[in-house]
This record gives sequence, structure tokens and C-alpha cells, in this order.
Amino acid sequence: MADSARLAAAGAPAKRKSSPFGERWFCADCGTQLAVQVDFQPETIDFTIASLDDPDALAPTFHIWFGSRVSWFDTADSFPRHEKFRPDTRGL
Repeated sequence: MADSARLAAAGAPAKRKSSPFGERWFCADCGTQLAVQVDFQPETIDFTIASLDDPDALAPTFHIWFGSRVSWFDTADSFPRHEKFRPDTRGL
């Protein structure tokens, strides 16, 4: 989750309405998925950690969609794990 004013990119992201409730942002040049923003919680943006130049600079504080992770993966931290959405998600 990030404040959109703190995100920077080499160009404006392409956006696509990917569901009835939100849009996905992606690189217009290569197609890399960057973020998703949902209509019912527009003040937050969920972005892909792999799309950051320095992912180590932003440590997680929780994990979402833990219930649908691949069976051989587990995180090596003690942060809260949420089966689906984070608890403060509104509008679903």
C-alpha cells in the first residue's frame, strides 16, 4: 500500500479497467504489472514489490492473499498473514 504522491515512474503508467471495481496499472512499454487501484478505496494503491527499483527499501508489515499462495512457499517473517484482503479493506 502506498501513497500515489510517493510513486515515480519513467513515464505515465498505462491503465486498464480490469474488473467492475478497479483498474490495473502497467508499464506502457513492456507490459510489466505495476499496481492496482480499487474504486471503493481510492486513497490506497497496491503495487507489485518486484516492480520497485529497490524493493529492500520498503519492508512489508503484513501479507495478503496468504490463503492462495503456492504450497511450497512461506514467508520468513512473523508479520500478520491474511487469508484474503487486509482487514481494513472497505467496500467489498
